[in-house]
Amino acid sequence: MTRLLLARHGNTFAPGETPVMVGARSDLPLVAKGEGQARALGLALASAGVDPHRVFAGPLKRTADFARIALETAGLQRPVMIDEQLREIDYGPWEGRSDAELEAAGQGAALAGWRERSIWPAGIGWQPEEATLEARVRAFAEEAVEGLPAEDDVLVVSSNGVLRYFLKLVPGAFEAAVAEGTAKLGTGRLSALTHHEPTGWSLVFWNREPEAIVGA
Repeated sequence: MTRLLLARHGNTFAPGETPVMVGARSDLPLVAKGEGQARALGLALASAGVDPHRVFAGPLKRTADFARIALETAGLQRPVMIDEQLREIDYGPWEGRSDAELEAAGQGAALAGWRERSIWPAGIGWQPEEATLEARVRAFAEEAVEGLPAEDDVLVVSSNGVLRYFLKLVPGAFEAAVAEGTAKLGTGRLSALTHHEPTGWSLVFWNREPEAIVGA
């Protein structure tokens, strides 16, 4: 059994700032709270005695820095491998726009569909296409655990748009999370899947505080 730990990067907006859609073209750094969320993950890894055999992050500052801060806090010397397959979705004309701006432009229903039910908005021009993203996530996950001994861990840091598609590795998990409105990951939150040979993937927990790893 190999465990895949999925972490969403921390906050990129400070108190008082208006959040906007940030995707592949918005390379924002972590704010102070986001750095604190990375340290919280590092403390949880140390408390649980988890030393991931491999650590991957998307190429944007917010994901790469989150992974590095977490490892440094945990006192771990693993390198962070930057992988383009973990790059956030390009939200096209939604990029850089607030919820209020999108609602004023008549996109409120599509925005709510994505946020609440993970419905990919049609005709907006997001890239890559949803089927391509799903295939990319599946290929990455298989490569990430390939050749690892049993009981090893892999840490993956990416963004909410990408990470929710890891649920598709587990039959029925994505659909169940969509029905419950729980597919979205909060900033700094952690999820875990396990990979068994030859049966495939199982869901351990989803969208929890990093402390959930202790005893999991």
